[in-house]
Amino acid sequence: MAAPIPISNPTVGTGLQGVLLYLHPKADKASNIPNTTSGLGGMYTDNKSWAVGAFHDGNWADDTYRYRVFMGAGDFNLKFYGIGDDPIFSDNPISYRMRVEGMGGRLLRRLPGTQHWYAGVEYLFSSTELIFSPSNLNLDLPDLAATIRAAGLGLVASYDSTDDNYYPQHGRLFQLKWTDYGKHWGGDFEYAKLSTFYNHYLPLWSDTTLALRANLQTSSGDTPYFALPYLDMRGFARDRYRDINTFSLHAEARHKFSSRWGFVLFTASGWHAEEMSRLVKGDAVTSYGVGLRWQVAADKKMHLGVDIAFNKGENVTYVRLGEKF
Repeated sequence: MAAPIPISNPTVGTGLQGVLLYLHPKADKASNIPNTTSGLGGMYTDNKSWAVGAFHDGNWADDTYRYRVFMGAGDFNLKFYGIGDDPIFSDNPISYRMRVEGMGGRLLRRLPGTQHWYAGVEYLFSSTELIFSPSNLNLDLPDLAATIRAAGLGLVASYDSTDDNYYPQHGRLFQLKWTDYGKHWGGDFEYAKLSTFYNHYLPLWSDTTLALRANLQTSSGDTPYFALPYLDMRGFARDRYRDINTFSLHAEARHKFSSRWGFVLFTASGWHAEEMSRLVKGDAVTSYGVGLRWQVAADKKMHLGVDIAFNKGENVTYVRLGEKF
């Protein structure tokens, strides 16, 4: 599948992305073995952000092994909103530029004697140049630049009983990942991150699915700001809410009103805090919205979608390939 796709989100702006995907055929179309996907892509937006990359997500030996490899590079013009609810930066964010090159790989194996449990390792490496521009705060300061390498080895455990990895309609998906970043893996900083999520897909009737998600991320105090956990929710920029700990709950109703067309209704609430004990004691960040879906291939449940999300009286439009979760 080759297509130009509009891109729109509050993190990088509005523009165009081009994708070239190969949706590998299945030997048994009724099998629950995940779809294998290979892809190339690139994007450019109106705030002069761009990115290019390639990936392959597959499995072998009758799904005994699952693997993923990727590499990419990009130049992004972003905004720094501070950590947590820092009022100085949240109302007057600092513009900054992030040039990044990265690569990674993951290998999981089904645990012996089980049907849905997998465990394995993941390696991530990135080299990032950060250029801060404090002039928008009326500070008479020059641009500040630094180059940072981040490299980590992670341990991954997952449970997957979903019926399809493009558009699951029933089953459960759980993942727990702990990643150690440090000089011994090729990076500049010593820190650790733990992330876990649980997705549950409930078929309400033949053409309607209720998708539920809980997502928790935590990191050590030495984590660089750009690697801190963030609230992965629609309705605001990805950098808007970063902290040592984040937790979010998501619900999405998905309905297909024809063989290739459908819509979604979604809502989410999230919390963030420096201390885990205070994580859900603060005010929740909430968003909600609606989206339209079109299945790009008759025999593959890969969807092109447009979502409109609302948060604090604002609305944000997203154009996406695939589901949010």
